[in-house]
Parts: sequence; C-alpha cells; structure tokens
Amino acid sequence: MAEKAIIMGAAGRDFHNFNVYFRDNPRYDVVAFTAAQIPSIENRIYPPLLSGKRYPEGIPIHPEADLPGLIRQYQADLVVFSYSDVPHVEVMHKASLAMAEGADFILVGATYTMLKSTKPVVSVCAVRTGAGKSQTTRKVCEILWRLGKKVVVVRHPMP
Repeated sequence: MAEKAIIMGAAGRDFHNFNVYFRDNPRYDVVAFTAAQIPSIENRIYPPLLSGKRYPEGIPIHPEADLPGLIRQYQADLVVFSYSDVPHVEVMHKASLAMAEGADFILVGATYTMLKSTKPVVSVCAVRTGAGKSQTTRKVCEILWRLGKKVVVVRHPMP
C-alpha cells in the first residue's frame, strides 16, 4: 500500500522533487503540497498536466500553517521537507510538528533528485531567495555564448 505524503516547500524544490522522485513512484501517494515564502500560491492546485497520470485532478496546495490539520485530514504517513534555504532549527521545528501528529519526516537526498547529465554542468546556487541567481545565470550564459558554446538553462518548475 502506498504511503500518503505531504510535500512541504516554497514552489521550487518541492515541485522538482515531486517531478523527479514522487510523481511516478508507486511507493507514495502525494496527497498535498504545503506552501511558504511565495505569496498567493496556497489554495491552488499543482496542475494535472505536470502531476502525471496518477494525479488526474492535480494536487492541492495548502498554506504551510495548516500542516498539523492536513496530516490528520489526509491521514498522511509522512511529510517531505523540500526547500533548501531554511535554518537547521526551523527544519527541526517542522519535523517536530509532523512527528507530533504521527507522520514521519524525511529529507530526500541528491541521489534521488539530482538531474543526470552527459554534458558539463555549471550550477548556480545561493543560500537564500533573492540572492541574484537569475542575473548570475544570464551572465554565465552570455560568457559561454561568446565562447561559442551551446547553452541550456534548466530551472525547477515555478507557478
């Protein structure tokens, strides 16, 4: 029987982790996303087109503040923490909330979520939202284009 999962995130890594690990994984039934940091994303639906054939109605996106009630409502077996710019203390607080409601709390590692490439990769990362990743990416692309290189930019899905 598939484990019911709620994926916590901020409209980025959560959607990426779903797409590359959970969407077609019969071990899990993703019953909801929770949203934080991005205004006006909650109370929407992750689109059926991106959700895949196992989720023909899409997946509801709820406010993160509702997590304890969502665990009870969906009888979730686990909560998946899927954002990357949060202090350790806050992650552990969220883990405590999930476990107090009877759900396991997991982090999905790079082994399962990293995109594989046969080409050289330049990764642009930052420790927080708004640090200038997009501007840096544009500059890196410009430099590579001037060197005659073919460039492809890959981003996580965003609303």
